[in-house]
Amino acid sequence: MQSRTALVVLSIALCATLAVGANLRAVGRPGEGLPSTLDVATEIVRPDTFEVPGLVPVQVKLTNVGDTAALVPRVDVTIYPSGYSWYTESISLAVGESSLVTMANWVCPFGSYETCTAWINYPADSNHSNDTDIVFVRTGSTWDVATEIVSPGTSEVPGSVPVQVRLANVGDLPALVPRLDVTIRPSGYYDFREDVAVGVGESTVVTLDTWVCPSGANETCIAWITYPDDTNRLNDADAVIVSASGISGRVEMEPCAGMSLTLSPSPLAGNVLHLEYSLNQAGPASVTFFDISGRPVATREFTGAGVGNLPLDLRSLSAGVYLVRLEAGRQSVVQKLVVQR
Repeated sequence: MQSRTALVVLSIALCATLAVGANLRAVGRPGEGLPSTLDVATEIVRPDTFEVPGLVPVQVKLTNVGDTAALVPRVDVTIYPSGYSWYTESISLAVGESSLVTMANWVCPFGSYETCTAWINYPADSNHSNDTDIVFVRTGSTWDVATEIVSPGTSEVPGSVPVQVRLANVGDLPALVPRLDVTIRPSGYYDFREDVAVGVGESTVVTLDTWVCPSGANETCIAWITYPDDTNRLNDADAVIVSASGISGRVEMEPCAGMSLTLSPSPLAGNVLHLEYSLNQAGPASVTFFDISGRPVATREFTGAGVGNLPLDLRSLSAGVYLVRLEAGRQSVVQKLVVQR
């Protein structure tokens, strides 16, 4: 009887031990007791940042950087504005394995900017920060002329000042800029020049009429080019605020390492985007959304704390890629945002 009782107790203990072991194996890695994770990273291999016009094989590399086998339900690729869209389903990846997924060919146009976006649809993935990749592609040759005010400069003494603007050709085609305009306010200065030629990799300083620098007043000098063929409008204008004591501010924003901006969720599939930000100091700030042509499509001004979270309703934005610029004073920081609808 005693031996039978001992056998029953021993059997119960053995079953309990096996049950605990089974539970550990079901939720963790053997010997570690840590949860297993699914994590697949997405990388666009082709198109690259520059493509020759013609047929281009679209390729996306998926890499299993987790610790369990993955079966990615679907990977999508769009290229905008040409309208390319393609997807592939059921990509199997072992731990540590990469797979190069080849899509249908894209017809690469001549002389434009395209945005290629690739993303995976994998709800079980534990890390969505690496699920999307974006490449801005320049196709063929492009015109791109940058504008910089040389004078008025760092310090101006009241009196006659030569107004000078440097135009730099940062594209890969010779440029003939139809028109350069300069205004200085509130003194009312205005002048322009037409048909300014700038070779590839060259710059030229355009000298305009002199400006009479007043005594003890701040003036805002703005220079801009009119060039419909220019592919990058973000560097077409420059502006400085000057006085007899020197430049008191630059209107264009300057990169600042002391600021940060995080967007979530990104990609954005819903309506509300959260901006987690940090500023050098609390005060007035603004956030602006630019489409891929550099056109501002939405702006929100607010009073920011040193660190904060700003929710924005973006249901009015259509699907695409945007640049989000946070500005405070003379400083700014920029992030990319993908909107999926």
